[in-house]
Amino acid sequence: MTSLAQNPPRDISRSADGLLLVEEITHRVANEYAVAIALLRNEARRTGDRAASRVLNSTADRLGRLSRAHQVLRPPAGAASVNLADYLEDLCAALASAVLCDQGVALTIRLDDIALPPGCCWRVGLIVAELINNAARHGFRGGGGHILLETARDGGEVVCRVVDDGCGAAAGKPGRGRRLVERLAADIGGGVLWRYTPCGVTAVLIFPAEDWRGG
Repeated sequence: MTSLAQNPPRDISRSADGLLLVEEITHRVANEYAVAIALLRNEARRTGDRAASRVLNSTADRLGRLSRAHQVLRPPAGAASVNLADYLEDLCAALASAVLCDQGVALTIRLDDIALPPGCCWRVGLIVAELINNAARHGFRGGGGHILLETARDGGEVVCRVVDDGCGAAAGKPGRGRRLVERLAADIGGGVLWRYTPCGVTAVLIFPAEDWRGG
């Protein structure tokens, strides 16, 4: 496989201040979710309309699932290295509950155990979440479908594939989501290959697989 890791990986352990700021923002957003959910629950109890109460509680439940997905995407902390498979498994479970199930989209994961530092693992999670959410928003058009996530070591690299069987899309001018994915990939010394077909989209993230535990 052609290597996209043209630049040496950055010492992500030095980005502690940035990760702390993200953790703070995540905490604040989680609090806002909690307030909104509490307000909906309170209105559901107060209303005398059973149908309205069901709608309010259902909305609160959906916000709760979205909040869980948001919190799972926080930067891992408290360890020198994180198992990418464990991190992505938790993330995918949250995304499936919050976004995919209601759309009839199935998600299959095949993940190798790969140790990464928290900052690198978090960036991979952000990339995967963006690719899955993008497929759910644009690939299926409400008709349901399937997304496959795979991670594996390939020689000196980690290869992460996200494949959907949606309607596909033309490879036009990169949107904000694609630019974000490519910027995050560059942060970990890697890159992304894209393949657009009438039967779906494949995105392949490739980055160095050296022992990150040393910093």
